Amino acid sequence: MARVIIFFGLMLAVRVSVAGPIADYFLTGYDGVAWGTSLTNLVGVLPQGEHHFSTAPGERVYIVRNDEPLLGVPRLGATIQYHLGKDGGVEAIAVDVPFERRDQLMGTLLSLFGGYATQRVVGSAISYYWTPDHGISLSTRSSQSPKNGILEFWIGRVSNEKASTRAK
Repeated sequence: MARVIIFFGLMLAVRVSVAGPIADYFLTGYDGVAWGTSLTNLVGVLPQGEHHFSTAPGERVYIVRNDEPLLGVPRLGATIQYHLGKDGGVEAIAVDVPFERRDQLMGTLLSLFGGYATQRVVGSAISYYWTPDHGISLSTRSSQSPKNGILEFWIGRVSNEKASTRAK
C-alpha cells in the first residue's frame, strides 16, 4: 500500500513540474525565433522584413511576410510581427491570421489550450487571454465587425516584473 501511495505522489509531483500546453508549444519562441533574439540577429535570419516604430517597450517592431499555417489554420498572404522589449530582444510575437479564419483559430486554441481566462473589449476590438503558462502568455485580438476585419494571435514572454504586476 505504501508503494502505491509513493507512486501516486511521484506522479503528482511530475505532473506539477511539467509545463502545460502553452509552454509545450511556445516556451522557446515561435517558428525558429527564440525569445530575446536581438534585432540584428532577427534581421540576419529573416532579412526581408520591415522595421517600424512601435508602442512595444523597445519601441520597435520587425514585420515579415510569412503565410505558414498557425496550428493548422491557413494564413495565406499574412505576416508575423516581432515586438522588441526594453532589452532589445524579441518579447512578443503577433501572428496575423485572415479574419475569416477567426472561428477556426478560436476552435483550435480552445481545443489545444482550454478555455480562455478573460476577455476584454477596447473600442472595436475584442481580446481573449489565456492564463500564462511557465512565463508564456497567449491571446487573440480581433475586430468585432467582419467588415475590414483584423485578427491577430499573440504570444509573449511574461517578465518577472509583469508577472508580479498581474498578481496584484
